[in-house]
Amino acid sequence: MAVPRELGFFDDRSFSLIDYGHGHTYAILRGFPPFDDFVVESGEGVVLDLYFINVQRISCWKDIGPLHLRAADDAERATLESRIGPIGKKWVFLLEPDSIESYIIAGGVEWAEFVLPVPFTLPTPLDSRNREEADTYQPVGGAVHATRPY
Repeated sequence: MAVPRELGFFDDRSFSLIDYGHGHTYAILRGFPPFDDFVVESGEGVVLDLYFINVQRISCWKDIGPLHLRAADDAERATLESRIGPIGKKWVFLLEPDSIESYIIAGGVEWAEFVLPVPFTLPTPLDSRNREEADTYQPVGGAVHATRPY
């Protein structure tokens, strides 16, 4: 399955929050492939990594399940602002369909698929601090997708 270029997509892999940082304000979600015979025999599988930058707030469980990545509309954004206060010039990325309970407020997000070895614990190649992974594992189809600045 080709990874969509635009927000508003659904992916049925099982997603987890695998890393986040306070000082550099980032968060990384990874969509894991089904652990089937092909993955076991080949020792690798295709993951979907999402690298959120300039993160202001994270509200989600560690294990998310299937992902519906979309930007909050004006009404959803206003509802969140009434709960948590001003959001400012940031994206509100919603992670589940028909819900505003799981979200990441950030300056942007990049996403790409990578073929990684089992057990899929390597750092994301999207993070420029992970030079070895970035040099070794290229995005599937050579494509890294990203939001524009908010």
